[in-house]
Amino acid sequence: MKGVTFVDLLWADLLNSDWHDHLGTGAREDRIGKNEWLHEFLEKTCWASDHLPSAHEREALRHLRNLLGRIIHTYRQDGTVSKDHVKSLNRILEDAPVIRRMDGSGGISVLPTARGIAPVLGEIVASLASMLARGEHTRVKVCANPDCGWIIYDESRNQTRRWCSATDCGNVLKVRKHRQRARKERV
Repeated sequence: MKGVTFVDLLWADLLNSDWHDHLGTGAREDRIGKNEWLHEFLEKTCWASDHLPSAHEREALRHLRNLLGRIIHTYRQDGTVSKDHVKSLNRILEDAPVIRRMDGSGGISVLPTARGIAPVLGEIVASLASMLARGEHTRVKVCANPDCGWIIYDESRNQTRRWCSATDCGNVLKVRKHRQRARKERV
């Protein structure tokens, strides 16, 4: 599995594939339908095909994204996941046959035993389960830019992260505040 950081964020990457323009234009894009985004996302997983997912497989990704959205909404509030959601996640894991192997440097490779989207869905659920096992629901946040809405996992020591990106959403909000103060001063 390539691209794994301290906290594997495949689950957040999938949630954030429902993109909203952070500048407030109202533009929205389902990145699961964008081949370039999907290719980059699948490179982080155990996707075992030279072809991009079919329309049916993309729908499975959208279905999982919706499920993750419901789970994260509740988890952020009270740190719990319902029994029904756990059952749904376990069904996905049961349908996701993979073999894990350690390499010489202590890293882990994930090798699917079947083709198709099921192992990818399983890896996304495994990344969520790994985060849930930490029990740090206060680290799961929504970007402070109301036009963005991206889910972020705050790995900062003091849990003070507010934006998905300080250079994008952070700057947008700082400029908005500055302009708002300037308008008030002129009145």
